[in-house]
Amino acid sequence: MDRKAFTLIELLIVIAVLGILVALILPRFGDVRSDANTKVCVANLRGLASAMAIYETKENTDGAWGTAPWIVTNLIAWKYIATAPYCPLDSDKTGYVLHPDDATHPDYATCPEGETDHVWP
Repeated sequence: MDRKAFTLIELLIVIAVLGILVALILPRFGDVRSDANTKVCVANLRGLASAMAIYETKENTDGAWGTAPWIVTNLIAWKYIATAPYCPLDSDKTGYVLHPDDATHPDYATCPEGETDHVWP
């Protein structure tokens, strides 16, 4: 018998093996995306805390911000940040909340998700 092509059974076996390999690999990509989004959120919070600290230093306010929680639009209006960052984990895009007058954690921001690992510093 002279064979020049794959049989149907051989093709089905190859497709099944490829399907199993894809099923094993895909969950890892979801974890990578979630980790990347968490790191973006923490980086945004660090940037906001830095902008708040720069404001205090430049204006010599000694932490006297006024009413808390503060809002990100003030930092934009006073040119300490260019645009309002949003957490990639927040589907509502409500933005971060600044807490400049807290005695235990001065100059910190929280993510709207409210998770403890999304608080800086």
